Amino acid sequence: IFIRQILGWREYVRGIYYLRMPELLNGNALAAEQPLPPFFWTAETDYNCLREVVSQSLRYGYAHHIQRLMVTGLFSLLLGVDPKKVHEWYLAIYVDAVEWVEAPNTLGMSQFADGGYLASKPYIASGNYISRMSNYCANCSLDPKAATGEKACPFTTLYWDFIDRHRKLIQSNPRISQQWRNYERMDAEKKKEIRKKAKELREKNSGSVV
Repeated sequence: IFIRQILGWREYVRGIYYLRMPELLNGNALAAEQPLPPFFWTAETDYNCLREVVSQSLRYGYAHHIQRLMVTGLFSLLLGVDPKKVHEWYLAIYVDAVEWVEAPNTLGMSQFADGGYLASKPYIASGNYISRMSNYCANCSLDPKAATGEKACPFTTLYWDFIDRHRKLIQSNPRISQQWRNYERMDAEKKKEIRKKAKELREKNSGSVV
């Protein structure tokens, strides 16, 4: 932590890149295999936060760190996108994406593909986080608090589904184990509805543009 936070993040990341290459690029600790959603190349999606961030990224070749980590990166992580595809998209889209700094941040911090070598936990959150940290949800037809139903936010649905699918990882990590306990308090029927909705989202975002 001292090296990372005091001496400097970029120096820490640069060291990881030279220590872990080339195997870093093939890391997939969560066995994520979904294709990158087609709207990452068009910004044509009903999800307002993703539409805004992807559109900005395609137009300017730039997005703020939080937009990368907690909007496009978070959606990819929760959806289960192949981390190498996410890495390739970031490297292709952003004008400041130099591989030695982009790869460890994307594959390690954003997608947890290295299994926790760079960061000690996957950066997961529901739509509520995006609602608190931005104004994207104010212009969205979906409810950031809803995991099921017609107005369900895909981030919230996929957040709970991620916790269910990766329960062993969540349970064993003291930084996020409380999130598992929150999931456990849900009734069985709601869990079933979440799994069904998450499956629909993965199917919807693996083919034609949403």
